[in-house]
Amino acid sequence: LSERSKYLWTLPMFHCNGWCYPWTLAAVAGVEPPQGIDGISFLPTLLGKPAAQRKHDFLYWEYAGHGGQQAVRMGDWKAVRKDLLSDDNPESLKTELYNLATDIGEATDVADQHPEVVRQIESIMVSEHTPSELSPMPALDSPREQN
Repeated sequence: LSERSKYLWTLPMFHCNGWCYPWTLAAVAGVEPPQGIDGISFLPTLLGKPAAQRKHDFLYWEYAGHGGQQAVRMGDWKAVRKDLLSDDNPESLKTELYNLATDIGEATDVADQHPEVVRQIESIMVSEHTPSELSPMPALDSPREQN
């Protein structure tokens, strides 16, 4: 891949989530972005103007795949909770923390070394989670004390 291709290949991971595509397409078309969607246009980055690029303070996602996961990306930090759908996982709310600036492969959990970052991200995880009848996450939905 060329340097520009590598840059564009990694673009969505660093600047936005899937909800940013409608915002970007609206910016290209010169129309108002959709309402009720938490997105940011990444058109400035595509135009080679990274200084003009707005960024989210954090990205949050959860999904039922791979046994149920919840994650937050905040700057160089990425925190993950795994196996949230397992009934017999006593550590379902254990938060793993990775510094993607030094560990892009997420090989070394540094949560014990950065408890203040873990607390901040766990607070985001609690505030951003919305229980869903269609895709329940019992470990997150039940009134259990967070780690």
